[in-house]
Amino acid sequence: MVKRRRFLKNFSLGTVTALTLIACQDSNSTGKLENQDSNASTTTSSKNPAVKSQTTVKLGAVTGINSIDVWIPYDLGYFKAAGLEAEIIQFKSATKMRDALVAGEIDFSAQAPLHVYLSRLKGIPLKVVANRRNIVDAALIVRKDLEASTRQVLDLKGKSISVGAIGSWSWALTQKYLQHHGLDPSKDVKYVASESSTNYALVKSGQVDAAVTPPPDLTRLIQEQAGFTLVDPTEPSVHQEYFGALEAMTRAWLAHERILKEKPDAIAKLVEAVNQTMQYLHTHSPEEVAETVAKRYEGTPIPVLTESIKRDIKRAIPDNASISKNAYLADQKVFIDTKIVTKLVPYEEGVYDAAAGNRA
Repeated sequence: MVKRRRFLKNFSLGTVTALTLIACQDSNSTGKLENQDSNASTTTSSKNPAVKSQTTVKLGAVTGINSIDVWIPYDLGYFKAAGLEAEIIQFKSATKMRDALVAGEIDFSAQAPLHVYLSRLKGIPLKVVANRRNIVDAALIVRKDLEASTRQVLDLKGKSISVGAIGSWSWALTQKYLQHHGLDPSKDVKYVASESSTNYALVKSGQVDAAVTPPPDLTRLIQEQAGFTLVDPTEPSVHQEYFGALEAMTRAWLAHERILKEKPDAIAKLVEAVNQTMQYLHTHSPEEVAETVAKRYEGTPIPVLTESIKRDIKRAIPDNASISKNAYLADQKVFIDTKIVTKLVPYEEGVYDAAAGNRA
């Protein structure tokens, strides 16, 4: 098992090249997606007859359904309406995306605030500039055939659990779930890194006994009766029990401080598009949202996509991009408790809320 100290030792913030580049304006270039379709263009022009001056930005996003709130504003024209000429670059690794942000290869990244904490402790001035999620949505799920013998978290002793990279967000949550019940994660369970396979595949095939995973893998395993939820943090009482708060800002928009000087108007424009996206998510049915983003998730069955949006995404998406100090601290506490983060990064240091605003 890879030790925590190896992860911390190997933590680096060097320049990297994006694994998958998707330039969203030029459909004639290699590796680039099609322009916004005619419906999106019509929607944008009808709602915003006077197009704002455009600021060119590169936005980083990881592959998967957690980036649903990145694709919606692109496909519906919200970025352009807010004055952003956006190019979306996809990454398979959140760590490599963070390194690209630090190196100036992208202007904003849609990812966990964890990368602000780690970077700040290395003297690198990343900041949260807008909120994307209000709660933890990664549940502890167990293989269905083990349900009779696994009634509580303590019953996982001796079993195997799929996690992402050691030191990752899902790994930290696994630590939190186990430690809360007195288990020693380094001795009482067997970690299986899921970097080369999905949690869905590992649980479904019986290669692991349990996993900490968000949708759509979580949704699909439940729908196919291949797994059952042992800890569901989307339930308010469970979230309060494990994280000491009803909210935790688990995902956000991040930027390097240089953006405040080089593109000061870009943050306000991003926040405008984020707010419009959140309004859309809360005022449209899961079926409508699924139809909007279906082309971005062709490998995900529509019923799974719809249920993931209904059950998890809508619960976790906040009303707007405003940032809560309590939610920021609750998220950071997970990593302090698991010793991934060795020192508290104060709200005032890790957050720029002039555009997004703040709330209790």
